[in-house]
Amino acid sequence: MFMLTHTYFLQKILNRAGAGDMEPDIYVYNIAPDLLTIHPCISAAKTHLLQRSLTIPSQYPKSAYVIYHLLIDDLSHHGYISSGFQEEFNINSKGYSYLKGNHLIKSILNLYEIAGRKIADTEAVYQSHLIIEMIYDLVILHHINSFKTIDVLVEAVNFTADNKMDEFVDTINWLYDLGKDEIKEVMKNAVLFITRESMSGMMNIEGRINLFKDKFGLQCNERLFYNCLKDLFQQAIDLIDDEELFFQETTQIIKNYNTLPFLK
Repeated sequence: MFMLTHTYFLQKILNRAGAGDMEPDIYVYNIAPDLLTIHPCISAAKTHLLQRSLTIPSQYPKSAYVIYHLLIDDLSHHGYISSGFQEEFNINSKGYSYLKGNHLIKSILNLYEIAGRKIADTEAVYQSHLIIEMIYDLVILHHINSFKTIDVLVEAVNFTADNKMDEFVDTINWLYDLGKDEIKEVMKNAVLFITRESMSGMMNIEGRINLFKDKFGLQCNERLFYNCLKDLFQQAIDLIDDEELFFQETTQIIKNYNTLPFLK
């Protein structure tokens, strides 16, 4: 899932637990597995490799929010909580985003055909899940607006950069064994990139379509191509008719997993 979805889920969990007065930097820890990939030398494979059952030491308590992110991604990608070792791509994944995305595969293959490009079925499956994740926080936009999630995330990034950098750098260094200068560079760039204007500008279907085209270098000037692309994303929106169910199911599964103190 994308950063705003992760942030909203954590907000909702803390709100239910009556823990709304936590320091804002917890939201930066919660998006760290994605945030760290801003750095060109840090891959998503590395940031998602942590063991989910990792014991959280008393000196690094906010590591728990990083693990929470990974558990949500596990359930979106695999349908179960991973061991923490790199999972092989599974074309028959039972994860939420893959189950929903299966309905998009034929349209993705058709889109590439219109663009004059070939794509393997396995790549179409991968892209189908990504479209679901891209579109999910648009579907829950009314919740995101209600919880002021964009403001919360922007404030968290700035608060961490201004007040909690030493703690954040030490914790992430312990978790991932990344260089401290690399972590500082990530946060420096995060302050520039994660602004209310940039985040709000992405909260529409055109923004997500452009993100998808740019990621996969998918360009075509034919009107038919654009119409099919827009139809594809509208189809993804229509598929997510149970957004609260995913939150409820993941929350219960993670509570049963019983590793994170703020979920008890």
